[in-house]
Amino acid sequence: MTTIPFDTHKIVKELQEAGFDESQAEAVVSAMGAAVVGNLATKADLQEFRAATQADIRELRNEFKSDMQEHRNATQADIRELRAATQADMQEHRNATQADIRELRNEFKSDMQAMELRIMLRMGGLIVAGVGLIIALDKLV
Repeated sequence: MTTIPFDTHKIVKELQEAGFDESQAEAVVSAMGAAVVGNLATKADLQEFRAATQADIRELRNEFKSDMQEHRNATQADIRELRAATQADMQEHRNATQADIRELRNEFKSDMQAMELRIMLRMGGLIVAGVGLIIALDKLV
């Protein structure tokens, strides 16, 4: 028999004072007791709830860990992919820069050779003019 958690005798007396006869008052108190007892949790109910809750928490924790590992793996794969793409881009830019440097170096050499040729032609002209001047002065003297 389940114990009702309130003073049933007192409630029966109060109902009788309010105009209920004894059998009506007892019926009301019995119905109230059944409703209250039906809604009370026992220690066994609480232990069962705690065990079920702990099992749910463990399951959620495992799902969370699994999801986190899945996201971690996906993120690491994305990082590897980005790293490879970045390295490829950097190599492409490095190659293009080196090609530009080679092209500029060749242009510079070509410009230097052209300048050297112009200087040699001017020097040759100056030498010819100088020799011509010396010969002319020698004939005058």
